[in-house]
Amino acid sequence: MKAKQLLILAILLAAQIFVFADGEVSLVGTSKQVVKVGERFRVVYELNTEGRNFVAPDFGKLQRLSGPNTSSSSSIQIINGNYQQKYTQSYTFVVQATEEGEVVIPPASVKVKGKIYKSNGIKIRVVNGSTAQQAKTADGTQGGSEGIVQSDDVYIKAFVSNKAPYLGEQIIVTFRIYTKVPVSNLSMKKASSFRGFWSKSLTDDNTQYKQSTTIINGEEYITAVIGRYALFPQKTGKLTIEPTEMECVVQLRTQQKRRRSNDPFEDFFNDPFFNRNVKNVQTTLRTKPITLQVKPLPQKGKPENFSGAVGNFSFTDKLDNSKLKANEALTLTIGISGKGNLELIDAPEVHFPSDFETYEPKVSSNIVTSESGISGRKKFEYLAIPRNAGDFVIEPVSFSFFNPQDKQYHSFSSETYNIQVGKGDSNSGGITYSSSAQEDIRFIGRDIRHIKTAQTELRKSGEFLFASTAYYLMMALPPVLLLLFITLWKRHEKQRGDVGMMKTRKANKVAKARLQKAAKLKDAGDDKGFYEEIAQALWGYIADKFSIKQSVLSVETVRESLKTKGVSEEVSNNFVNTLNNIEFARFAPGDASGKMKTIFDEAMHAITQAEKALKQD
Repeated sequence: MKAKQLLILAILLAAQIFVFADGEVSLVGTSKQVVKVGERFRVVYELNTEGRNFVAPDFGKLQRLSGPNTSSSSSIQIINGNYQQKYTQSYTFVVQATEEGEVVIPPASVKVKGKIYKSNGIKIRVVNGSTAQQAKTADGTQGGSEGIVQSDDVYIKAFVSNKAPYLGEQIIVTFRIYTKVPVSNLSMKKASSFRGFWSKSLTDDNTQYKQSTTIINGEEYITAVIGRYALFPQKTGKLTIEPTEMECVVQLRTQQKRRRSNDPFEDFFNDPFFNRNVKNVQTTLRTKPITLQVKPLPQKGKPENFSGAVGNFSFTDKLDNSKLKANEALTLTIGISGKGNLELIDAPEVHFPSDFETYEPKVSSNIVTSESGISGRKKFEYLAIPRNAGDFVIEPVSFSFFNPQDKQYHSFSSETYNIQVGKGDSNSGGITYSSSAQEDIRFIGRDIRHIKTAQTELRKSGEFLFASTAYYLMMALPPVLLLLFITLWKRHEKQRGDVGMMKTRKANKVAKARLQKAAKLKDAGDDKGFYEEIAQALWGYIADKFSIKQSVLSVETVRESLKTKGVSEEVSNNFVNTLNNIEFARFAPGDASGKMKTIFDEAMHAITQAEKALKQD
């Protein structure tokens, strides 16, 4: 009797336990209601079941920085003996407010079991920083900047040593990163072109960043120099150092939301040991543009031989031989050393006697880069060869520069060189000098080719091929063949040189090759490699078909590109939805092989539809 009672009680408990929560499908969008201009925040859409083909809304004046970032979670609760299972699928966007006013985000949509469900619309008020107030999200929770990179978390800044330099004066621009959160994978996205400047990097790309700490507004930051350049303005007036952009991964700590219930396991799984409350966010850092006012060099006291050297320099000169014979070589060496635009200094002008054969000077440099800029030495070697005997004079060689420190011009001059040239050897006429280096001097041999006196066989004019029909045909054939060959070759090279056209033609072939590789990865059970290859097939197809760099591709770019080619909205939506499904399927629960097969079929169908539509265009 007791056994029967226990069995009945167990059946009743089991029947009571397996009572599930309401099965009504809902897609709810949440966000902060009041934000500041320039503030970054999240817009989250939560679906209470598993869905597909999520269509993001138009964010209007809000700048979309990332998303949708998909995630899913499930929980089990027992409340008053009732068993409840909850599943949530989230689509998260990171956006930035760009200007004041009210922004209305229209509903997003998702497909669940063949039926389309739409979310609520979201109203956001964008205000000035002085009037911004803390707001609450649509679900009643406090809407802070949790999980969002704020402008003061990490940023890069550019510093210039002098904002009002002279034309040609060396200035140093330093790019420095400041961060109070962990940062990794720091890479250059867009470097300043330094238009209007001659530039040279002062840092080694392989050097580890040297870190230090500093206090800003009472908070401790880690800082490091990520780039340093020597700049030399090449024109006067206003010049702008354009912004530099870098990408990095920022690690943020997020606050885990706790919900009080009678579930004894909730606190266990919310323990920090199991949930580190850390989120990695990829973000772009950008410096502000810097405007410089470049001053012209003063005209007062400007030497006639001034050629643009700006800095602080010294001057040396040396002649290796002042007594020599005709056809022997001498070398005059001029050295300029110091700090400034050394690499832009031209060879000083040397006036050799007219009886000297001269060559272009040989230039060698020993340039040193340091945190303070560019310095070093530049050497000019002038090779000259007197062709006649006699006494000659080499006039002094002068060099002038402008020093921005004392705002004065300075000049140097070599001594006057007296050259005594004796009579050369009689057999020296066979010497020639082919370059500015003495080691290139060589002898040219002589040879007499005598007239041939042997008898030759003569023939009658009628027996010659010359002037015959066959002769003219043979003469005309090579030019015709050559012209034909050149025409075909140029056409072939033109086709090969048109990289965009070649990529467009082969886009479908390349995409299907990737799909074949993805199929092999699917059969091998490599889900990570499969999803990467499938994504590359779809993104790569659009990039090749429309000659778009993959770095600037986005869902909006894909949709707009297909629309401009007259592709129907249904085909475009199918292609975009497949891209979104790939990202979601990586993390969605369920049978891995079944999900991979579904995604593979969708990707094949999307590419086939797009290719067919584009061929009809």
